Amino acid sequence: MKASFICENLLKAIEAEEIVEGRVHSVFKNACNIEACGKFITLLSNKKNMAPMSIFIDSSRKFDFKKLNITQNLYFNFNVNGIYCSERNLFIRLNEAQKWSPRVSIRSSNITEKELANNIKILEIGLNTHGKLYGIGPLVNIINDELPNLKLFSFKIHSIDESFKFIKSRFLKLIRALAILDIDEIAQIGGSIIGFGSGLTPAVDDFISGLMICFIYLGYYYKLDISPIYKFNSKMISEGVNKTTKVSSEMLKHSSIGETNEAVRELMESILYYHDEEKINKAILNIISYGETSGTDTALGIYVGCKFLTTIKYRRVYENEVLCRYQKKHIL
Repeated sequence: MKASFICENLLKAIEAEEIVEGRVHSVFKNACNIEACGKFITLLSNKKNMAPMSIFIDSSRKFDFKKLNITQNLYFNFNVNGIYCSERNLFIRLNEAQKWSPRVSIRSSNITEKELANNIKILEIGLNTHGKLYGIGPLVNIINDELPNLKLFSFKIHSIDESFKFIKSRFLKLIRALAILDIDEIAQIGGSIIGFGSGLTPAVDDFISGLMICFIYLGYYYKLDISPIYKFNSKMISEGVNKTTKVSSEMLKHSSIGETNEAVRELMESILYYHDEEKINKAILNIISYGETSGTDTALGIYVGCKFLTTIKYRRVYENEVLCRYQKKHIL
């Protein structure tokens, strides 16, 4: 077997011999996760799912990692030539793999603010029509009660996970803290809600991941000082990043510094760089195909992030960090 694409950060770590051996953490049909030397690596059978620290394995036919008899705790060895599992006599060549960058794709955008607003409208309609809104969706719906100026869409929610009521007040506190860029409050509340939800990447974590990536993209679009955005991204996850799953912890750390997967990047690019409804809807369908509600929860984070920074009242907070010291009554 051979790898067609490899995350450039992963390749650097292998070349520097920072990664030499790893053990299988979890196995799925299209992905195999390996913990190696403090890193979290994902082998993929589908390029559209490329993500930080991942490798896409090319094959003339589709294959299922589970059918390769890869199981938890199997050991893999890494070097610049390839990845080898002696117990399964499995070798994946790396020497022909192209480097893939996990960084957000930043370039000059020609779309107007009016066109951007229309693209966000397409996003909210697409999520309402196709999204799996029974994850973080009910919490997103109640943001309007606290911040009506955001003018969020009222999504159709057919079922509500009662467990989410447990963090309702904390979730709203986080949103209010984001509105005034209260760094200390963001850190404290983030630590109390990160990890909430089921699966490898809990719903709240997916939402926060999408939010952080969106703020970075929109920060560049509006030519804001990006440093406060990276600062609050780091703070938002600082007290909770070790309280969630290993997979989710790595995702949050990558997102906070502007590293993300192909589906998120495709959605952000369709919103910021094109005036093309078909392209946006295609990106929506792609991202919501991730996990049970994981992709939808991430897209909802992107949506809320878009509404924050396209609303002048809240964008001014990020244009001048000093405004975060204003009393809440001046901003909310």
